[in-house]
Amino acid sequence: MLPAQTQERLAEALLRIEDPIERLAYTQDRARRRPALAPEFCTEAFRIQGCATKLWLHPQLDAGTCRFDVDSESAVVRGLAALIAEVYSGVVPKEAAAFDCTILSAAKLERYITPTRLQGLALLQKAIRNFAVEQFSKEN
Repeated sequence: MLPAQTQERLAEALLRIEDPIERLAYTQDRARRRPALAPEFCTEAFRIQGCATKLWLHPQLDAGTCRFDVDSESAVVRGLAALIAEVYSGVVPKEAAAFDCTILSAAKLERYITPTRLQGLALLQKAIRNFAVEQFSKEN
């Protein structure tokens, strides 16, 4: 599935929840049900620098497709980061590198997220796309 399709599917599911605070809570619940990032990936080497709360990204290339696992000390950040990671996961590096994820605005969550958190999530997206560009460059 292309990132745009994944983003659309996720946004539609989230928008079925009318109350934006409940929508945020749902993202946290979804992230809680995902396995935690292994402790060896919750280190400075995998930390998104510039994020106010600790946020870790474990990017991988598996059989030609990207996979992004995330974790955070903050349940809110973990939930939102998991949405972004899900949009980019399962696609080839070229598609991930070219896609600009707007899941937070598509799900009408942006205005309920502090500017500091939005900045950290933008840094996460930048790290994901940088990884994808690096992998795509290796292929060509």
